[in-house]
Amino acid sequence: MRRHHNRILACLALICGMVAPEALGAEPASERPVVRVIYFIPTDRQPEPEFPARLDRIMKQVQEFYRDGMDQNGYGKKTFALDRDAKGALRIYEVRAKGPMRDYGRNGAGKVRREVKEAMAKQYNINIDNETIIIFQLLLEWKNGKAEEIGPYVGGGSPRSGTAWVYDDAKLDTQLLTSREPGGYYHGPCSWGEFNTHYLGGVLHELGHAFGLPHDCEHAVDRPRRGRSLMGGGNHTYGRELRKAGPGAFLSAASALPLSVHPLFTGKRVPVTTMTCEIQDLQVQYQNGKILCTGRFHGGPPVVGLVAYNDPKEPAGDYDAIGVTNAIAADGKFRFTCGELKPGDYELRLRAYGTSGDKRDFKFSYSVDRQGKPDLRPFTEAAKAP
Repeated sequence: MRRHHNRILACLALICGMVAPEALGAEPASERPVVRVIYFIPTDRQPEPEFPARLDRIMKQVQEFYRDGMDQNGYGKKTFALDRDAKGALRIYEVRAKGPMRDYGRNGAGKVRREVKEAMAKQYNINIDNETIIIFQLLLEWKNGKAEEIGPYVGGGSPRSGTAWVYDDAKLDTQLLTSREPGGYYHGPCSWGEFNTHYLGGVLHELGHAFGLPHDCEHAVDRPRRGRSLMGGGNHTYGRELRKAGPGAFLSAASALPLSVHPLFTGKRVPVTTMTCEIQDLQVQYQNGKILCTGRFHGGPPVVGLVAYNDPKEPAGDYDAIGVTNAIAADGKFRFTCGELKPGDYELRLRAYGTSGDKRDFKFSYSVDRQGKPDLRPFTEAAKAP
């Protein structure tokens, strides 16, 4: 975006060490953490027309999706804050790339981030290693009516910092989610509404990874009515209900629980806490077609919530990991059940969360026979281990 002359002078003064970061609108470290929006422009591209207003609409809708999802899961209308100036305008940090589009391939996340990190430090005195950022990249190229994904399209992070790499395009717009007009493209011709389902869904999904969320699949009972879990396949169904094209996407309980203690959602910056808890009194039973797990977390800091991901090892990947949640009792006890068992090998991952949003993982491998009965010996052996 174009900057006024006095803002350019302020930027130069900051680089020379003459003013504080907040003079450029950078939030003091003591304030509520925010998501910062960055616009990455290769040397052979120009910003898309009216992109500030478009990205503002997009990020507002992303906020609303998370707010509604947290409310539906019983945590109240919590969502993350965006980096806005005193007048409420969304701050978009432009970063001019060092090379053309083709210099940044699908595996170029590190290269893009290094250039962004350097520019943000020099221009704004912001260290993105301590921030959660979303980078809208001009790395989607149209040729002969087809959109080719050139750059990275991923996300990753923790409760205190994270990065989402997504694309920008002139047709990426919340106002087009309802459109049935042809002209879009996502691995094949589609409507502009479907184009936005995939790419706006991608913004939501990759930002979830920047928050530290893993993949998790919806329960079968939720699919006909609610659609897909955002952190499962929901990035490909988001907004479909607006076109009456089927159920859309939702925030699962397995995603909402860790967000409930994430600093961006609590609004409080907290120091990193090393989770040193151990599992005691682990008991695993097979009842009524489900695995019932009980136990107790011992050691500090206290565990406030547990997410269990039951993940079939075939097909490879974790998109089909079904997450279940459990609030932890005052004495550290937990209890949860895993169903939808099919023959094959599984990994059950338990993720224990503290009040700071930090976590500790525990993993168990087991198998389910052709009759759908699980082999519980790995759990018994783990419980006996010193």
